[in-house]
Formats: sequence, structure tokens, C-alpha cells
Amino acid sequence: MAVTPSTRRVRRAAAVLSACLGLLLAGYQPPGSSDAATPDSRIDWAQTVLSADSANNLATKLALAPRAVALNPKLPPYNAKGDGVTDDTAALQAWLTAGGAQLTDGTYRIVRGLTLAGNNRELYTDHAKILADGANITALTVTGNNANIRAYIDGNRRAALGLRVTGAGAVIENGLYENFRSATQFARGIEATTTGGIIVRNNVIRSVVSVGDKTLGNGNGSSRGIALSAGAAATASSVISGNRIENITGEEGDAIHVIFFDGKANPFNAGKVTVSDNVIRNVSRRFIKIQASNVNVERNTLNFDLTTPPAYPGPAINVIRSQYVKVIGNRINPNLIGVDVAVTGFSTALLRGIEIRDNVLRQKNNKAVTHIYVKWANSPIIVNNSIYGGGQAVLIVSSTTPRVSGNTHSPYR
Repeated sequence: MAVTPSTRRVRRAAAVLSACLGLLLAGYQPPGSSDAATPDSRIDWAQTVLSADSANNLATKLALAPRAVALNPKLPPYNAKGDGVTDDTAALQAWLTAGGAQLTDGTYRIVRGLTLAGNNRELYTDHAKILADGANITALTVTGNNANIRAYIDGNRRAALGLRVTGAGAVIENGLYENFRSATQFARGIEATTTGGIIVRNNVIRSVVSVGDKTLGNGNGSSRGIALSAGAAATASSVISGNRIENITGEEGDAIHVIFFDGKANPFNAGKVTVSDNVIRNVSRRFIKIQASNVNVERNTLNFDLTTPPAYPGPAINVIRSQYVKVIGNRINPNLIGVDVAVTGFSTALLRGIEIRDNVLRQKNNKAVTHIYVKWANSPIIVNNSIYGGGQAVLIVSSTTPRVSGNTHSPYR
């Protein structure tokens, strides 16, 4: 298991705490002291020393307690205002460059993107948010490895991208990313480009819109809540879990998109990604799009309450030229997009390791749709899915030796 920055802080604090207590409790005297401790004045170490567990517990509380604002961006030499009106771009960038980590008490307006550079960096907003007020900017780019980010970034419907991460081993958690929009390029809530693994968990991402130009696939019109990509196979695992993603719209709105592709691999390169326990509401194309092998899509809940069908609907869960992909225990509720689960390979490279099981797939009775569609797969497993509503339950074409059993198909109610 990877050691997180929080774990490292706890271990360091525990070591320092134990050493200090050992010296004090053993009757340590400062150098030069003329009064040596007598046996009577010493504390009995055997009876009072903290256990390793106790030291670790205390160290955890100390290391993970709310951080003091060692560098205050509102004080000289930074002089940020945090009033939501003043341009705080230069002040915040100088503060980040100097090592700033905890942003408190205010709305910090920026008109150009910020960069958090260096390894093992942290950024937390506490009763504060970054208001990104520049057209098509990326609010925050994180370039180092092992970053830990808990931030509130508001794109103000002007910034195109909230958070971009290019280093390995980052943890992006407990943040809020909202209101990103562009009429001329793609839009993203969180974008990560790394082969070295990332954790994106327990965030809220909402209202991401790329308007588009009615030409699919050219970037303009591509909206993503969370996008994870790399130009080679993954060297470490990634997790996208527990996020709440809402209203990813525009021309091609996908809530979660995973793609690992070196430009020639067929099937796509290994991503080593788990997409689990996310709750998604309203997209204009797909809820989850997978273009990477070795991916698990588990226990996600997909909801839709828009009343107008999108212009370019796609499958709810779309697996494209990717093998060793498991789609397990997801719940897809009635929607106005397309197929519930679609897996498509390539005629000369049948996909292996496809498993679709234990999902609950619900559509209205008047929606004539194929619920599970598989094409160009070798020995796909499709078992124990509960399917409701109109259309065909399972359709498998151009595939070899499928295993289909235990699925039920009932009217929607």
C-alpha cells in the first residue's frame, strides 16, 4: 500500500514525540546542568512510558489537526484581499511559491491560472474558495508528485478547467469544483494526466459545460467531470471513488472518462483504475466512458432527471476497445440517453476478460433500448443482472463463447 503524505506526517510526529517523551520521562537534564537527577526525582519510565499505539494515536491527532496558517496570504508580502472583487492572482501565486498550504476565510478572485509546484505539496481551503474569473483559464495546475489537495474552486462560468494534476501519487479529496464553462474549447472539473496513480475521492463536481460546435470528437464540446488519461500504460493504480458529479452537459458531457493510450495499442493500454461508489446525476452523453484495460466499474449510481433528451446521447457505461474490464453492482436509473452498458472491441482483436454482473438496470417501459450490448469479445460473462423496462435485455454480436445466465428482465414499475 502506498504511503500517503498524511501517513508520513503521522510517523514523523510519532518518532519525535516518542523521543522527546523518552528523554523527559527518563530524567533528562540539559547540557551544562549542575543538578543531576536523583532516583527519587526521576519518573519511573517502566510505569509511565507511552505505548507505541498511544504515541501513534497522539501523534495522529497532532499531525492531522487543523493546520496553523503559517503563511497568511492576506499579510505582507502577499497582501491578498480575499474579498471576491480584487484580483488576487499575483498574491496567491507568490504565496503558493513561498510554500503556502492553507487558504482561509475569503473568496480569492484570480484572472489567470495558478501553479502549485514541487513534490509533497498540500493545498487546503478552509472557509475559503478560489474564484476563477478569467475566460477559459485553468484555475489550478499541480505539477509535483504526491500532492494532497482539498479545495473549493468556483469557475464562475468563465474558467474552462478547475484542477489539473500532472504528477504521480496525488490525493484529491473532499473538495468542491463547480461552474466551469467554455464556448470554444473543452471543459473539465478535475483533469489528471499521469501513469503513476492518483486518488480522486469524496469530491463534489458540478456544472461543467463545453458548448461545442456540432463537430463531435474535436475537443470543443468535450465536457468532463473527472478525466484521467495518460499516453502509456499505468505504472501504479488509481481510484475514482465516492464522488458526487452533477450536470456535466454541453455537446459531449461525460461524468467520468478514463483513457490510457500510447497512440498504437489495440486494445487500449492498461489503466489499473477502479471507478466505484460514485453518484452521478445528469449528463449529455455518457455517465462513465472507459478507454483503458484493467479497469473495474463498481457500485456507481447513475441518475437522470432532465426532461429534454440530449442531442448526442451515448451509452450510460461505455467500454471501448478495453479488455479485462469488470462492470459490477452498478445501478442505472431511467434516463434519456442510450444503451445501459455497451462494450465494443475490434474485429481483429476480440476483447478478453469482460464481466458484466450484478447490475440493476432500469428504463421506462416505453423506451425501446438494448440494456446490455457486447460486440467483438472473447468469452464475455454476463450474469445475474436485474433488468427492467422495454427493449432487449442482452444482445451479443460477433463474439465467441459468451456465458449468459441468471439475468432477469421485468417491466419497469
